Amino acid sequence: MKIIYLICVWLTLFCSLSFTQNAKIDSLNKVITTTQVDTVKGKALCQLCKELHTIGLLEQALEKGLAGIQILEQGQASSDALAFCYLKIGLAYRTLGNYPKALESFQKSLKISRKLQKNIHLALCLNEIGIIYDLSKNYPQALASYQEAQRIYEQMQDQEGIAMLANNIGIIYDLLGNRQEALRSYQKGLSVAQTLKDPMGIAIFSNNIGMIYLALRDHSEALGYFEKALAIYQKIKQQEGIAIAQTNIAQSYFWLGHLQRAKYHASIGLNQAQSTKNLHQIVEGASANYRIDSALGNWKSAFEYHKLFKQYADSLHNEEKAKEFGRIESKYEFEQEAEEAKRKEAEAKRLTQIETERRNNLQYLSIFAGLIVLFGGLAFVGKLKIPARMLAITLFAALLILFEFLLILFEPILDQYTGGIPIQKLVFNSLIALGFAPLHSFLEKRLTKRFTT
Repeated sequence: MKIIYLICVWLTLFCSLSFTQNAKIDSLNKVITTTQVDTVKGKALCQLCKELHTIGLLEQALEKGLAGIQILEQGQASSDALAFCYLKIGLAYRTLGNYPKALESFQKSLKISRKLQKNIHLALCLNEIGIIYDLSKNYPQALASYQEAQRIYEQMQDQEGIAMLANNIGIIYDLLGNRQEALRSYQKGLSVAQTLKDPMGIAIFSNNIGMIYLALRDHSEALGYFEKALAIYQKIKQQEGIAIAQTNIAQSYFWLGHLQRAKYHASIGLNQAQSTKNLHQIVEGASANYRIDSALGNWKSAFEYHKLFKQYADSLHNEEKAKEFGRIESKYEFEQEAEEAKRKEAEAKRLTQIETERRNNLQYLSIFAGLIVLFGGLAFVGKLKIPARMLAITLFAALLILFEFLLILFEPILDQYTGGIPIQKLVFNSLIALGFAPLHSFLEKRLTKRFTT
């Protein structure tokens, strides 16, 4: 649809800023690899997500954003940072065509923004949520989100935001068939664009208003707005806008019965569309020329334009299917990469656990071997005489080490039965300790007779 295309063009021009992308990306990568502060690293990853998304590296952007979120959620990061990161992750998901994940991320960002009462961020989130509902054809929900966002922009007296939402709201009303409300929204946006002296905005709203009048069959009123849009597009040399306006003027003249004028503008519109290689506009231009030539009785020319229309309509359909397949394929590849990353992480944890258990077992064996050597040494001392006090200290130390060893050895088993409850563990440990009392007494008597002077 021409209206949908126009809003995309306008938003691109409206939101685009001149960044030195490579320098920013290099700087952020340096921060990520050198900083020892988790919060700083998490914020840098989220900022890198934004920069990578801007240059179209969507999978990388999503990977960095998710890594940033994980760090920030584990640390003591401010809610602002989390809201920003969720918003950028949502944008990456949306561009990849994963609308459920995009919506989930935007809603998380929205929830944080509501708590912080950050109006500008709140409005951005609501607008993005509206776009997701729009793309998902849930127009009532899209309208509700857009309207709430516009109210916030009005409270802030943010004229650019008001104009942007006026266009989005107008599109939704038009899709819902409520053309009067669509017209009111577009006229509101036109008034703001005129106040801002924004020629691109004036041209877009003029064209959209013309489209509403065309649908309402007020062809004279539509023609006036299309001509106003054309004059601005020509002045600012916006080639795609010129193609759209020329074709729309041709349609207005066609319905007014001025077929020669309609043919003149339709030919210019199609030539302009072909020069910009815009499939949507070529299809619209070929269709307009086919209809006009048919009315004029130029059957051969009409037939040629109809063939052209079919050719490019099929190409457009195939292109859109290819894009859809590309989004699906990209989503599949990303999910596969995510699954592989999870598998590797789980495998790394498993290997670490095995290594830890192996190390612990070696330590247990070392302690046990030491105890055997200690008691065995006492047994083979022979006729060596040891002072009673030293023997008592040595025996106590040996039994204490044995007691600690048994506690460590049986702790996992005790945890299974006690659930880690301290009082129950204390009871079991006390029973083990009580078992050492007769053992200590027995060993002390035997060793005292043998080794003391």
